[in-house]
Amino acid sequence: MLTWVITMAVLMAAAPVAFGSSPKPIDSTFSYREIFLPPGTPSVALRTDETAILWNPAGLAMSKVYYIGYCWKGTYLKDAREVTSQYVLVKSRGFGVGFMRDDYSSHVKTTTLFSLAPHAADNFGLGFTGKWKGGFNFDCGAMARIKDRVTLAFVGRNLRERSDVRRYMESGVAVTAVPRKLAFFFDTIHESSPWRHALAYGGGFTAQLEYSIYVGASYFYDGDGNKIFRASLSFMTGVNLIAGEYSTTTNDWRTLGGRIASYSQ
Repeated sequence: MLTWVITMAVLMAAAPVAFGSSPKPIDSTFSYREIFLPPGTPSVALRTDETAILWNPAGLAMSKVYYIGYCWKGTYLKDAREVTSQYVLVKSRGFGVGFMRDDYSSHVKTTTLFSLAPHAADNFGLGFTGKWKGGFNFDCGAMARIKDRVTLAFVGRNLRERSDVRRYMESGVAVTAVPRKLAFFFDTIHESSPWRHALAYGGGFTAQLEYSIYVGASYFYDGDGNKIFRASLSFMTGVNLIAGEYSTTTNDWRTLGGRIASYSQ
């Protein structure tokens, strides 16, 4: 485990190399939000692993499994890198810590995260994440399960109003069609920021193909006339997970991501 953690720290320290001409600044489409969330199913109602720290911290209370993971994600526009993000995230039941590094063409930003998610009841959790990145901000969320078939979730992200951040209010519902095999979800994302006020919405599914192979797909409308398709593939190898994702928008954004995680009961 120590060797694994050291390896992840080295990867975090190695800044990706930009290529192509100098990229334009990140615009205000849904792609901006996507890059700062780790790879995986884009539903606040489904995430209960270590990545819940950045989706909905309440998810940390909904699973007894311990996780440690490393994620990488890059957004590109016409072969010019816009921003690359890397994450190291750790989750125990009701508690999480994380470190995120964002590499832009001209500068680097780092974020430290600390999450608490009290176990309010067997099928209900609350969550809080404090974030330090050039100032303090925080997220608050809630998640509930109904008869292990329906999951409801809500999260407010970047609730401290600042002129240089985007605030998101997100809600989601997931329905398990076949236990541990097939689930469908629908999410809404409302952005309120100095750059825009818009509502994005969409949904998708997750499915287990074999005992160790999982797939997912989603389709979102971002509120600015752009449509986002996202696909993911995951493999479970013992107590380890290797996942990859790809998304594309109608205005030529491309996002690639990967994740390595280890878990224990």
